[in-house]
Amino acid sequence: MRAVVPVLAFLMSPVFSQQHLLLRNVHVVDVTAGKVSRNQCILIRGNRIVEIAPKIAPPTGTHAVEGTGEYVIPGLWDMHVHLWYKEHQFPLYLAQGITGLRDMGSDLERVKGWRREIAAGRLLGPHIETSGPMLDGAPSQDPKLPVMLVRTPVEAVAAYSRLEAQRVDFIKIGSSLSRDAYFALLDRARKWRVPVVGHVPNEVTVEEAITERQSSMEHLLGILVACSSEEQNLRAGKPDMARILDTFDPAKADRLFIQMARDESWQCPTLTMWRRAFGWDAEGEATNPLLESVSPAVRKEWKDDPREMRKRVSPERFALFTRQYAALAAIVARMQKHNVPLLAGTDTGDPYTVPGDELHRELELLVRAGLTPAQALRSATIAPAKYFDADEALGQVKVGKQADLVVLEGNPLEDIRNTRKVHAVVLGGRYLPRAAR
Repeated sequence: MRAVVPVLAFLMSPVFSQQHLLLRNVHVVDVTAGKVSRNQCILIRGNRIVEIAPKIAPPTGTHAVEGTGEYVIPGLWDMHVHLWYKEHQFPLYLAQGITGLRDMGSDLERVKGWRREIAAGRLLGPHIETSGPMLDGAPSQDPKLPVMLVRTPVEAVAAYSRLEAQRVDFIKIGSSLSRDAYFALLDRARKWRVPVVGHVPNEVTVEEAITERQSSMEHLLGILVACSSEEQNLRAGKPDMARILDTFDPAKADRLFIQMARDESWQCPTLTMWRRAFGWDAEGEATNPLLESVSPAVRKEWKDDPREMRKRVSPERFALFTRQYAALAAIVARMQKHNVPLLAGTDTGDPYTVPGDELHRELELLVRAGLTPAQALRSATIAPAKYFDADEALGQVKVGKQADLVVLEGNPLEDIRNTRKVHAVVLGGRYLPRAAR
């Protein structure tokens, strides 16, 4: 079982009152089946859904909210963020319907403090799973991202034990982790409860990461070379992206993705991160009107304007970026075809990212890559619930589930962009209309 204690502890928390909440005349979106049950009522007691039916007689004292044909989906999860600023941005996440976060590296004590405040009802915020510092073989390139240096198998096991004692939910690894340290970590993870997630290190192949049961792989790192007919030679020499793209082997890719699906090797593509890195949306990033909602203290830490970074990229380099992104998007579609489990993540915390807004962008990019709206929605709802072994409590709008819901003013199964039309959010049974958020 994966580390789900903090999530499940929050679900059992008595923070929210036991009063009833009734949502009337709403359309319930079944993300698993990709269907809509129209004109339903949803009755919530405390933090649980207790009844869904066309008509419900509300108990005395029920807070009833009249729907006007809105669509209700499960609360959304962003499965790759960094909560590394001193000032949290939880209202922005909640305003966009994000009720769960997987924090992939930040100050552990600060995040655990926020989580305690949320559980005690003193702070309104999403569920949080967190790793604390990343384990890597090189120092951090970002002062906001703490790194524990690990260079040998002995250091790897010691770091694992230290983080386990600090009750992290998972352990994040970086690209510079040595091969020997990596295998020592994964061997430890198979015998203990804390999973290892993150980058596929440069010295490790994707096939090895699957076999070693790395819990999730981020950013599709190593995937393109793993799909090359010349993988061994390309790994031995200087990285040559043009050659990697030229030697893509569809049959090899299919075999790899079949193995991923069989072994439940979770993939978090973060397509929005790649577009930022390649400068594809530089103008839109710099002029996004939602940037004004981000705290000035956070924006002050951002340095390079995306438009200036884009100017420094040569036409030849940008053409290669274009090819690389197209290949990554095609790989995501191919993974979906083979039922590789996908998680929606964004790397929010990077400069010029707006919490919540980036997840909607990621869902749109997944659809643009070839997923259906229902498949994209699953990557941010039922897929995270299954990943955390918490699908009995999270990820669907069903009786008995946690009342984390998003009320939308449009059908996301018809147009994934409708996930942006947030009318209200229900967090643990607490109704948050637009004004409250």
